[in-house]
Amino acid sequence: MAAVVTDARWVGRSYETEPFVVTEQSIRDYMAAVGDVADAGELVAPPTYAMVYGFDAYWQLWTDQEVALDVAHLVHGEQRFNFQRPVRAGDRLRTTGRLTAINTRGDMELVTFELSARDEKDRPVSDATALFIIRKA
Repeated sequence: MAAVVTDARWVGRSYETEPFVVTEQSIRDYMAAVGDVADAGELVAPPTYAMVYGFDAYWQLWTDQEVALDVAHLVHGEQRFNFQRPVRAGDRLRTTGRLTAINTRGDMELVTFELSARDEKDRPVSDATALFIIRKA
């Protein structure tokens, strides 16, 4: 079984993704999967598409053998997004994820993970904050 994460030394640990190229097809595929319908005009990615280009940062955290999150007991408790501009086809986005807090409440650990996405000119595009709840086994 994975170790509990309450060791605060992991707070501040960060994860970088490779550039993610947003395509019109990937936006359309995502929208179809979540039942979203594109408005007439320019195709803009829906807000939750941020999970697509940021997923690798989450995956790096979940599979980090040193941090050793107990993913078998992990649930996604909360998610917030903040956008500096719309995401469009042709964007090349690089996401940085950072473990920002580890707290214990009763038999649960609350892990806060923040993501920041920037474009190829290093301009901010979006930020996200996720709260993961891990029930201690």
